[in-house]
Amino acid sequence: MGEATAGRHWVLIETGGNQRYIFGSNRLRHVVGASQLVHEVGTEWVLTAVEQLASPAVEVVMTASGKALLLVDSAQAGRAVIRKVTSRALVEAPGLLVTGVVGPAFDPADDEAHEQAREDTYRCHARVRATRRDPLVRDRVFPWHRLCRDSGQPAAREEVYGEAEEPAPASAGVLARSRARGRARGRLRGQLGDRLAAVVPVHLDELRHSGWVAVVHADGNGVGGLFHGFIEHVARVEGTERVSLATHARFQRAVATELEAATWDAVRDAITTLLDDGSEDGLRERLLPVVIGGDDVTVACDAALAVPFVRAFADAFARHTAAQPTLSAIAREATGYAGLTASAGIAVVKSHHPFATAYELAEALTVSAKRFKFDGRSLAGFDFHVAHTSTLRSLAMLREYIDRDGEAVARHAGPYLLSHAEDLPSALRQRSVELLDEVCGWLGPRGWLSAAQAHALREAADRSLPEYRRQLALLLDRVAHPGHARDLLDVQADDTADPAGPFLRLFDALHLRGLRLESPTLSPANAGPTHDGGAR
Repeated sequence: MGEATAGRHWVLIETGGNQRYIFGSNRLRHVVGASQLVHEVGTEWVLTAVEQLASPAVEVVMTASGKALLLVDSAQAGRAVIRKVTSRALVEAPGLLVTGVVGPAFDPADDEAHEQAREDTYRCHARVRATRRDPLVRDRVFPWHRLCRDSGQPAAREEVYGEAEEPAPASAGVLARSRARGRARGRLRGQLGDRLAAVVPVHLDELRHSGWVAVVHADGNGVGGLFHGFIEHVARVEGTERVSLATHARFQRAVATELEAATWDAVRDAITTLLDDGSEDGLRERLLPVVIGGDDVTVACDAALAVPFVRAFADAFARHTAAQPTLSAIAREATGYAGLTASAGIAVVKSHHPFATAYELAEALTVSAKRFKFDGRSLAGFDFHVAHTSTLRSLAMLREYIDRDGEAVARHAGPYLLSHAEDLPSALRQRSVELLDEVCGWLGPRGWLSAAQAHALREAADRSLPEYRRQLALLLDRVAHPGHARDLLDVQADDTADPAGPFLRLFDALHLRGLRLESPTLSPANAGPTHDGGAR
């Protein structure tokens, strides 16, 4: 952008490639540290740069994890802020892509100019980021380089992970992540408080579990839609035809702040629910929030906690977003509802499984969970997959099916919707999580379906669908309500507008019954880390 002689400019600073940067290592200390650095770029580094400039020409409109939106009186002031932030990233967060742009000048007195200028700034940012070289190009590998064990990049020094391990070569980017993990844990403790923070591992790599670990990714449904036609939403909330720049900036700031607050409140409520429903000692060090920013939440936890956490989080997220005054007002204009819904994907893997591929699977499951809509908005729900094999393939390829005369019957019933069955349209009631709960109850110690009988059904399904139905018929002769049991255990038709095909519910219930809190163990791949020269 050229120099402007008058007017104001939007400035957008945002990190890029966050998923690859955060989940590029299989050690939780690096994942959490990387997330902390992304958080600091938008929430701390930008503010520090503005304070150092001490210029009244710069106004901070919105800050969030990895993102900041400013207003400046000159392109020169905007570039000065960008230069300070990106220079700091090169030193303190090697490998993190941070891009900033100064948008076109606009007349702040023209109520129709500032929104167009903001949209142009976002488009400019996308073009600039697309033309930038990948950060990996900065660290070219030559034959004489010693390589970092976790990233494959040139090593800068050695890092110590435990007394039983030899020091390992580590790149500058990996070392920066490790240095940030202490700040990450301090921020988590500050946000959660002493009681809730007990679920967080004391040493971040030492996540306790019962054999299976879950990577949970959740985010709000339709949050991006709040900002499509944002000015129109603000105008209706304010009861005016024209929205001034000051009002625009105030609403941008309020929505971002309230969304972040609602998400943290929902996470705290979800952890509180876990603690209230179980033993505090039994839950100690079993859940680690990795990313909490805006409406995005990613946690690693003992697999038995994943579904209860997601259900409690989705319920709390709807309540807390509805309680935020500005956010709920905008949401009501955009969706017709004051509260926002959230959906989640749960990837259940063994503790040594590559974290990055587990996260990619959780993301794909989140997309699956969002596909059902009612009355114009996505319904709260979740989908999950237990990975007994590699997750390097797509979700569609990972799913298992039974052949029925050339038609595939899914051995999973997800995604599950978190609304009460009677509140769902008839075509979606078979997706209610309440039906899964009922089948899980049949498998419990007080249920009528013993483990031996359930496994006999599963083995029959492995042979053929007719064999499964014959085995099911033998069991139904012994139950009090055979018709209802058949409805839940037999093949279910998918009557939605975009059907995925028939499915069976039993196998998901068996998976969930198999994920139980037991004596905690540590992952041998991630146990006992210390950073050379850093505090644990």
